[in-house]
Amino acid sequence: MRLRKTLTLLGLVTGLVFVLSAWAQQKPFTQDQVQGLVRDGLGDESGAKLIEQRGIDFAPAEDFLQSLKAAGASEAFLEALRAAKRPESVSAKKPLNQVRVIALLAAQVPSHRVAMLVKERGIDFEPQQDYLDEVRLGGGDDELIMALKSAKVTKPVTVDPAAQARQAEVRQLAARGAEFLRNERYADGESEYRAAVSLDPENAELRVGLALALMVQDDLGGAIAEFREALRLDPKDPWTHELLGTSLERKGDLEGAIAEYREALRLNPQPKEGLTFDPSIARKKLLTVLIEKKDVEGAIALERETLGLNPNDDQAHLDLGETLEHKGDLADATAEYREALRLNPNNWSAHWSLGEALEHNGDLDGAIAEYRHLLSLNPDTWDKLASALRKKGDLDGVIAVCRGELGVRADDYPAHFLLGMALRERGDLDDAIAEFREVIRLKPNISEAHSNLGTALLKKHDVDGAMAECGEAVRLKAENDAARTCLGFALYDKGDVGGATVEYREAIRLNPKNALAHAALGGMLEMKGDHQGALQEYRAACELVPKDPDYREAYERILKKMRH
Repeated sequence: MRLRKTLTLLGLVTGLVFVLSAWAQQKPFTQDQVQGLVRDGLGDESGAKLIEQRGIDFAPAEDFLQSLKAAGASEAFLEALRAAKRPESVSAKKPLNQVRVIALLAAQVPSHRVAMLVKERGIDFEPQQDYLDEVRLGGGDDELIMALKSAKVTKPVTVDPAAQARQAEVRQLAARGAEFLRNERYADGESEYRAAVSLDPENAELRVGLALALMVQDDLGGAIAEFREALRLDPKDPWTHELLGTSLERKGDLEGAIAEYREALRLNPQPKEGLTFDPSIARKKLLTVLIEKKDVEGAIALERETLGLNPNDDQAHLDLGETLEHKGDLADATAEYREALRLNPNNWSAHWSLGEALEHNGDLDGAIAEYRHLLSLNPDTWDKLASALRKKGDLDGVIAVCRGELGVRADDYPAHFLLGMALRERGDLDDAIAEFREVIRLKPNISEAHSNLGTALLKKHDVDGAMAECGEAVRLKAENDAARTCLGFALYDKGDVGGATVEYREAIRLNPKNALAHAALGGMLEMKGDHQGALQEYRAACELVPKDPDYREAYERILKKMRH
């Protein structure tokens, strides 16, 4: 027992000496030193205070934090690590060298942002024409070329010829890698980046470039390893955290992705002009993962946090509205959509979402008003207005919208299709047939175009034409229940009651909500004297379309027969 106490005391003394020694140096804790704190019993509030005072020199990944928790670290200690200050990189103040400019471009940093860095920090070399050509090869634009030509030059005190030669080779490799990536020659880009990294392994931007080349080839494990290495070298780069989060999300590690997106936003919560990292994109990605995890409350909290940073962000109000609607809170969602439009009346996505919410609530007039605004902002959304008008029964309105779209894009086959539907419902069979034939000319393999053409031909008493079109519709798409129903009517017209009955039953099997097929089958059964079966089918049709007078009349007729 005494020996155990002695060893425990010795461990605490050793830990204290370690802490005092580290404290005396006044340096941020390294990852190994943080592990040492936990191992020596200081993974509690006392250790947390040291972390707060000293900071750390690395970005703690979520798996590292979990390993500390498993080793006995308290939540206070872990929170201190998450919030810890990190030292500003010395390289963030130094003039850019030749390799770094090319490496930034290789890491897909926008040329405008690189130009800003050149203006802010200057360069340590005189840019010659061959170097400027390499910059262009790597993706540099005129702004960057001008920034390099006019940059403040602070040359290093000593020049190492061997290092200069190595730098020249690295920048050439990086420039070619960036060019290959832009031209979608991903494997070649990867080879160039690997060669560059082998010569300059401590260059974070080259690591990011290599990771991107791996990422687009779906080598997510390799990409994640390179992103982590880049963050070891530059833990304060929010864009790399976001890219790592994206790779983890694609690999299925949603918890890891959430941690990286949150760290990116902690490092840079507000947009900065010219910076590669866009916080709004990272928030959108984080929001998507939270919803995928069914953490709706977490998603709502994130969106409210975004609005706390900028209450006038119309897109944030729209995002919050969509999440509230996903939760089932349609009233609050509608309020958020309206607020988004108050802030920005030209946000067409908000008009879309508000229109859908109003339509869902049965306010078709309100929805149609929103869809009209939407159409004025985004002509590609004509179908939202046309569909709502058709739902309301305004066939003239549908026809006007479709013809307006076809006046701009004559080969828009969905517009021809919807126009044909409206014309057929209005009774303009010849014009409807012409529209369906135009759809088939533009897109011969659309089953629904053939079945609707068949239905229109049947109404014109062209039974053979109807059978041919509906047969083709079934050949293209066996589960087309409307085509089966049309075939049933055509067979009945030809006197084949048995064949018609088979088609109606098949239509109902494919789609139990096909009211027309239920009513037609009811008619066949009534002809055969199966009044009970007919009653069942007529009842099904009435329940599916309660306001249809024909279904109601058939149901009441057979019911009256059965009572007598």
